[in-house]
Amino acid sequence: MTKVGVIGLGMGQAHLKGYSDIADVEILGIADIDPRRLSTCAEQYRIKHALADYRDLLALPGLEAVSVCLPNHLHGPVTVEALKAGLHVLVEKPMAKSVADAQSMVDAAEATGKTLAVSLNYRWSLQPESFFLKQLIERGQFGEIYYVRTQSLRRRTSMPATSWFRQKQLSGGAAARDMGPHMLDLAMWLADDYNAERVSGETRTMIMTDSDVDDFAAGLIHLTGGCTIMLESTWASFTKPACAVSVFGSKGGAILDLAASKENRLTLYGKEGDTYVETHPVEVLLAEPPEPSIQAHFVNCLRTGRTPDTSAERGLAEMKVLDALYGSSEQRREIVIT
Repeated sequence: MTKVGVIGLGMGQAHLKGYSDIADVEILGIADIDPRRLSTCAEQYRIKHALADYRDLLALPGLEAVSVCLPNHLHGPVTVEALKAGLHVLVEKPMAKSVADAQSMVDAAEATGKTLAVSLNYRWSLQPESFFLKQLIERGQFGEIYYVRTQSLRRRTSMPATSWFRQKQLSGGAAARDMGPHMLDLAMWLADDYNAERVSGETRTMIMTDSDVDDFAAGLIHLTGGCTIMLESTWASFTKPACAVSVFGSKGGAILDLAASKENRLTLYGKEGDTYVETHPVEVLLAEPPEPSIQAHFVNCLRTGRTPDTSAERGLAEMKVLDALYGSSEQRREIVIT
């Protein structure tokens, strides 16, 4: 029996659902400063320990791992505390508010020998199509992958003006920092390259002028393997909402549309003779079915000693890209990642 806990019951409720669906996992405790959330979640999932102070959760006997689902500026310090308490950690995205915080988390994981993973869950949320696309790429169906375009375009955010999400000191940013990690992870995963060498970016606050966070972000990311990623993200914009990843290859391509119906989520583009074709897979078959959730992947990795696919090192690599994107906008120049 693997015993886990969840700190923060905003996004943490998704983690509770993920853990509750895994055999031989006990949610030993939860922590949140909101008594109503504590009571509701404890009753729903029959959790023994509902605590106002996360430090009391970290000290529970028998606890093995925690999900840290707090505001961005708390990801770093609370994760380091949990690791030093001898616990494995699955931290919500973005990994941290800055590269410096993310590096401290990686260092703590290495020093303690504990597993640290980042909850970049979109590939699991979009299965089996996401894993099928990855399988086709690995089999060479699209040839060389040279460009991946990602879009997460919102007309407006649902976050109120008083939310910590809209305070740069607490969130580290919005349009790029919020959905950027998810879309960047999908792109780098599909390109099979988490090493970025150069970033040109632009962030602006054009509509949400009652806030100091960016409502628009765009970045061009050059990977060391030769693939280029285009990242577009808005929290507020006058355009058609979109959430998609487009893959460009020398022999074919694909669009994974996160907003489309399941039967239209994945579109494949290719050529038959002199005819260009596009198809929607009717039945998706995978050589190795993935786990049903990021939580299941995390727990399986703990049980087998594997490194999570959304490892701390990959999370740090993505943080470097996002910080470079903001830096490029501020300095009006391309940033080289070292």
